[in-house]
Amino acid sequence: MLQAYVLYRFLKTVFASAFVLSLILLSLQLARLGSVLFGLPPADALGFLLVWSTFYTYFFLTEGVIVATASLLFFFKEKRLLHVFYAFRLSNARIFTFFAVPFLLVWLLSAGLSGVLLEEKVAFVRKNLLLKYTERLFRELPPGQFIRVGKLVLHAKEREGNELRFVFFKTEGLTVTARRLRYEGSGRFRFFDGHILTEENGRYFLVAFAEYELNARQFERKKLRAKRVRESKAVNYANALSMPFFFAAAFWLCLKGCTRLTHAYALTAVLIVLHQLLVFTVKLLL
Repeated sequence: MLQAYVLYRFLKTVFASAFVLSLILLSLQLARLGSVLFGLPPADALGFLLVWSTFYTYFFLTEGVIVATASLLFFFKEKRLLHVFYAFRLSNARIFTFFAVPFLLVWLLSAGLSGVLLEEKVAFVRKNLLLKYTERLFRELPPGQFIRVGKLVLHAKEREGNELRFVFFKTEGLTVTARRLRYEGSGRFRFFDGHILTEENGRYFLVAFAEYELNARQFERKKLRAKRVRESKAVNYANALSMPFFFAAAFWLCLKGCTRLTHAYALTAVLIVLHQLLVFTVKLLL
């Protein structure tokens, strides 16, 4: 009975905590991605949110383990249930095994997904989502306004059907001014009667043109970057390997040192910060 209760409470708290942390991180990102998400069809936006929440719920499983272990153990201490367990000759090691069973399930899940759920895949989806939004802005840009999306800036004085007039376009390393711009679909934009300003090795080059075609999809990432994939896997493996340490630390430190709720909060916060510092250090070393 006790094992089933610990299993249920532990797993529920782990996944709920990890999911809430992923939502908190998403809310911080909405300052940058909010206009993109709300400016795209619901299917695209929901697809990105699903990928985001799935990865970061997985990423924060260690934090969920820390929260679940400390909170459930302190609940037993606060309700004086540990004394009841001791009365039935349950040792601390035996109680630890009750927590270890659900932890093992979470840890196996984390280890199994380490090579599948990668941060690089989230970046890939986010990049393509941004490109879709950029393409839509080209089609629907209101005249007389500056639009900025990431490193891209666009301004057009007038619009006539599918053409923009007196256009200013700027992206990383490239600036285009043109009398006319026509969107031709599939990310292709054709400029007429203008100039291109480029920079190379600290020198600027200005070239006049009668017609110039820009394919926005040339900037699109056609495949995942192999180096970033390896780095993402390394971070995931480090995350999974560190999980048993943080689980054991949360259990024994809470058991021995937490006599007040504030102690449990402080312990949880310190362990979470240490885990994030570990992940950050691994990223720096890669």
